[in-house]
Amino acid sequence: MFNDTHKYRSSRLRFIYRMAIFLAVAVCVDGIALAAGAIGFHFLEGLDWLDASLNASLVMTGNGPVDRPHTVGGKLFVILYAILGVILFAAVIGAFLTPVFQRILHGLRKNKNKQQNGEDGDQQSES
Repeated sequence: MFNDTHKYRSSRLRFIYRMAIFLAVAVCVDGIALAAGAIGFHFLEGLDWLDASLNASLVMTGNGPVDRPHTVGGKLFVILYAILGVILFAAVIGAFLTPVFQRILHGLRKNKNKQQNGEDGDQQSES
């Protein structure tokens, strides 16, 4: 999945392909978590599906619910869902940005190798 440390950056097309794959996985994981939250709000708090989805998305991103939970089960669900949802949301963003960070780091290493080998044009070999 990731390039070896001795290789240079992958092509732009491969980078775009990897970003598309990471985006698809991120959307699927967040979609499953959002669906689980909406189901929990719908059945534990009796909210309609739109309000349940709204509450689930806001709790998952750390903003808090629009409708306060009234039942004990609903309150416990919000606590657990908020803790797990925020961690999952942050992890998915980090995983989605991994190819970007890797590409930046490979670019920096390539520039460093050029400077060490004297290929940057500023240094002239003494012959």
